[in-house]
Amino acid sequence: MKLVPKKSPETQPPKLEPAVWVKAVYHLHVFHYRMPETAAIAAITPFVPSPLTVKMAMVAALLQKGEKEKAKQLAPYLPQMEIRIVPPKAAFSFRAFMRYRSVPAVESAGGLDESGSFYPSRPHTREYALLSDDLTVFIGLPDTSSCSLVEEALKNIRYLGCKDSQVWCRKVEKVGNAEVEGQPVITRLSEGQAGSVVLLADFAPQSVLKLEDLIPGKRKKEHYQLPNPPYVLPGKIKTSWRTKIFFRTG
Repeated sequence: MKLVPKKSPETQPPKLEPAVWVKAVYHLHVFHYRMPETAAIAAITPFVPSPLTVKMAMVAALLQKGEKEKAKQLAPYLPQMEIRIVPPKAAFSFRAFMRYRSVPAVESAGGLDESGSFYPSRPHTREYALLSDDLTVFIGLPDTSSCSLVEEALKNIRYLGCKDSQVWCRKVEKVGNAEVEGQPVITRLSEGQAGSVVLLADFAPQSVLKLEDLIPGKRKKEHYQLPNPPYVLPGKIKTSWRTKIFFRTG
């Protein structure tokens, strides 16, 4: 499948199947990704990163290596990639209480807080998850031209979600359609579908991106696809007091 000029949403052709699939397997210490459209001061984890997070992590991995030109090459491909994420077999979450410090314009402008600091603190809670096993990600590409670039980026991802969700890449390899089909992956919510609903995000498929469009402060709302419809985890989430436990089906 070759890259073609983008068309308006009204004339957008049916989505074609990826020409090649790349599989990446990650081991995580702890995981946190705040679901979009939820409050930052009480961040809740969906147990998996969003497709958008995986794509942005690939760009960040190249930039952290000093490969700006490669990141520029990768950016236009991001909306055309299909991301399929296989959750761990099980996971549980726990809440951490944090205080964020804001540096004032003048240090002596305020008094000491209860911890003895001039920097005012803002209390937050953040929900982390511990996964029972690895996280598997399948990346579908429109053609083979970006395959080596994508593999390099995937191998060098340092974190998925927030920066303390550090990961270690176990392996990256090309796989066939047979290995991808039938996997217990996150999917868009549809009628009659069983699972646990979570909010995730992705690029709008019709977006035309440059690396500069990914810089905070220069991002355009029309490039992103909010969680509508939301995604569904293949499994159940049970709540016990402040702890949530996820069990995957399949």
